[in-house]
Amino acid sequence: MEADLSRLPTGTSGWLSLIEYATSLGDLAEVDWFELKGALSFADKSARKRSAVTVARAILGMSNRMPDIAKKHLDGHGVVLVGVDDSRVVGTEAVDGAVLGDVIEPYVGTDGPRWDYQFIKHKHGLVLAFVVDPPQWGDQIFPCRKEFQDNVSNLAVCDGDIFVRIPGKTRPAKSNDLAQLDLRRSRAPHTGAKVDVEYDATFDRVDAESIHELVTGDIDRRADSLLSDLRTSPASSNPFDSGIQALALQISSWKSDSRSEEEFRAEVEEWRAESKALIGEVTDEFFRHELARGRLLVRNESLRYLEGVRVQVAFPPGVIVLMESDTAYCDHGGPFDVFKLLPDVPYRYGDIRHGMMPHINPFIPDLNNAVSSIDIDESEAGTVISWRVGELPGEVSEQCGEVFAVVTDDHIEELIAKWTVTARGIDHVFRGELRSLCEQTPEIHLRWGRRS
Repeated sequence: MEADLSRLPTGTSGWLSLIEYATSLGDLAEVDWFELKGALSFADKSARKRSAVTVARAILGMSNRMPDIAKKHLDGHGVVLVGVDDSRVVGTEAVDGAVLGDVIEPYVGTDGPRWDYQFIKHKHGLVLAFVVDPPQWGDQIFPCRKEFQDNVSNLAVCDGDIFVRIPGKTRPAKSNDLAQLDLRRSRAPHTGAKVDVEYDATFDRVDAESIHELVTGDIDRRADSLLSDLRTSPASSNPFDSGIQALALQISSWKSDSRSEEEFRAEVEEWRAESKALIGEVTDEFFRHELARGRLLVRNESLRYLEGVRVQVAFPPGVIVLMESDTAYCDHGGPFDVFKLLPDVPYRYGDIRHGMMPHINPFIPDLNNAVSSIDIDESEAGTVISWRVGELPGEVSEQCGEVFAVVTDDHIEELIAKWTVTARGIDHVFRGELRSLCEQTPEIHLRWGRRS
């Protein structure tokens, strides 16, 4: 399969095709978006530093390219292949990703260009590919962040050095390069606008199953209590007992029931089944009642007046996000009452006379009070909150009018959600991460139950 140089390879076959392309051309394959390195070593400390600086120079050079030129190949990405030298695969050693990050990041910076890596198993050895994200209009100039000097290899970089990538090599920037990079920054599609999104609370790690068990127990106890009314004592031959039974029959005639025992039993079992089908909704209502406490906030950190602002926050799978305004529970104080959220309990046997009919109102969430500018979309990929902010003047923060409960049963200590912001008239999507810490200490899940 021939290598598709217009886009970044996908899958092992795609990467193998790119490696074959590189070995077929040797040094001629090295262009502004592609660089070949031999078997760099990350084994011992001194070799690891030299290798890290070599790779960091290439990453910085590829990040300091012009977007319109970069996009012509690999969707704008830059690739450095370690383990490919001249026209052959010489292989490289396997190295932990954490080690790569620890040794390369000091030279490119935590706020520097984005890069990633991938190992490809070739028949002649292991190849390590470093992938640099495409440069964008508005990107800053990415300088080297740390000094290094090796007298043996004559490899040296200084804090503040700016490298650019041209066909065949990475070199220090010249005045014309700096002018081009300054132009790149000035052509930012967001024209100086800058925003940030925050969540002003922690999240809760909960044991949702404990709520399910609690509600199930309450439903069963109420149903069993109703059915206990059907228990009768066996008939007695004692005249005195017969008199008591006759009196009981007379009393029951005052309190007759239009339902047969079989109908009553079926009604109770139907209520039990319908109520248990609503346990998930009841659990969500309980979380809203007990845990809701956080709001989203968007901040315009620039002087530009923004219009038509829309915020989207994507929470990862396994995280439940509940809006307080979605509640169907009327909270008038006191403990949470699950029966307010279940269908009306059937009348006890003997409490319905002829002509009376029970009214059963199933739990249907009342969403009429939901904040219209907020939407929640739930899927297997996670939960996405969409917030239509509207106008956002310069250097102003806007707090969402909605209160959220954010809960999960996963063993995580920090929740990371990804946000995007768009505004009318700005051809740019602002992106970032929102982080929130867990309210509970590690390994602790909130649990609930009835006191015995």
